[in-house]
Amino acid sequence: MSNTSNKVHQITRLAILAAIIFLLAFTPLGFLTIGPIAATTIQMPVIIGAALMGPVSGAILGGFFGLSALVKVLTMPGADPFSTLALAHAPLSYLIVCLGSRVAMGWLSGLLSAGLKRVPALDGRASVVRYGITGLIGSALNTVFFLGLLWGLCAETISAYYGVDLSGVGALVLGTAYAAGIPEALVSCVVVAAVCKALERIGARKWASGLAA
Repeated sequence: MSNTSNKVHQITRLAILAAIIFLLAFTPLGFLTIGPIAATTIQMPVIIGAALMGPVSGAILGGFFGLSALVKVLTMPGADPFSTLALAHAPLSYLIVCLGSRVAMGWLSGLLSAGLKRVPALDGRASVVRYGITGLIGSALNTVFFLGLLWGLCAETISAYYGVDLSGVGALVLGTAYAAGIPEALVSCVVVAAVCKALERIGARKWASGLAA
């Protein structure tokens, strides 16, 4: 397969995953509700792309994830009152929170997957374990980076607006991290592992058929 063909396939995959990110961001498919627990699934296409195509692709998809969140805040301000407040009163800080956290998550997820691929025990049939680990840690990074930056850069804005002290904002951030972050990471572990393994097999068959042709 030529370099040009490889680049076309890479761009096509990125475009498909970016479209899925926006689909999840603006439909109920992007949110998983189990009883009182609500978790997002929008980080999963980013992690899948990072695991299969590397850290640069992960960073690009993370940028689309952040962009989808920004567009949603601008067009549907009631969906996330804290993000809406942060964007209105501290726009630069919120852009760093929204975009920076997702780009970093995608980049590091790709690096993690590439590093795990070098472990012989996690290659071949065991690659599903590698993908699962990437899904779990990648989702956890998304939670930690987003909420951590939100606390670090926008806590004072949120505190002043709602008339609560910083410890109250911190408690809310930690509560969200536990309530949503853990279920998101577990679901991401399973979904990313299954999807990446399936796509890996499809890719291997296409590659083999190309050689045969």
